[in-house]
Amino acid sequence: MRVIAVSGLHRSGKTTVVEHVVAELVRRGYAVGTVKSIHKEGFSIDRLGSNTHRHRMAGASMVTAVSDGETAVMMTRRASYQEILSWYDTDWVVIEGARGEPYARIVCARTVDDIDECFDVHTFAVCGPVADGAGADGAAGGGITRWRGVPVLDARVHYREVVDLAEEKATSVSKPAAAGQAGYEERYETLITVDGVELPLNPFIQEFVARTVKAMVMSLKDAPDGDEIRVEIRRF
Repeated sequence: MRVIAVSGLHRSGKTTVVEHVVAELVRRGYAVGTVKSIHKEGFSIDRLGSNTHRHRMAGASMVTAVSDGETAVMMTRRASYQEILSWYDTDWVVIEGARGEPYARIVCARTVDDIDECFDVHTFAVCGPVADGAGADGAAGGGITRWRGVPVLDARVHYREVVDLAEEKATSVSKPAAAGQAGYEERYETLITVDGVELPLNPFIQEFVARTVKAMVMSLKDAPDGDEIRVEIRRF
């Protein structure tokens, strides 16, 4: 899986660049996922008073809303980009945001002075309003075609050149192996209830309990290697 970030200050044209980059990648036959960083104090995808919000207020650490056309998973914590990327099984992931993260980067800026706010060693292109009109053979409105050796391109017009650079510079991230492939590692979900009350278990504890119980069961004579193991313990 290949990953790029599209980073910049507020209203620097990031979403416009993402739209053109994603559309061109799809035209080239790739499956593409996106991640959108939202920097707004108190922001929540959930709506105050909704049923899913009531689930969270009751203490659920993860809530999934399912409709005929969409599935939305909400967690009560900030997931790292590394964890988020592990959920994707696409050829590309384009992250809008991710300033300071170690991914190949397109910097979007409104002015020349804004470029350095996000420019780093991972930057392979500069886009956004500062690049309006800029292409392989033309200067931008700011009169620049390169910045610190990096091409300045109007992604609305020269999206092919931008994606050519992305294909060359993108950060490679290993996809989780599929079942049956070398390197595949089984994952487990564990549910524990005490007198009908479900105990909250983080993913590490779920894996630990599941692998421990499975190892004990597999040590029993003639125990089948099934997909679900159910153990009930009652005190008399």
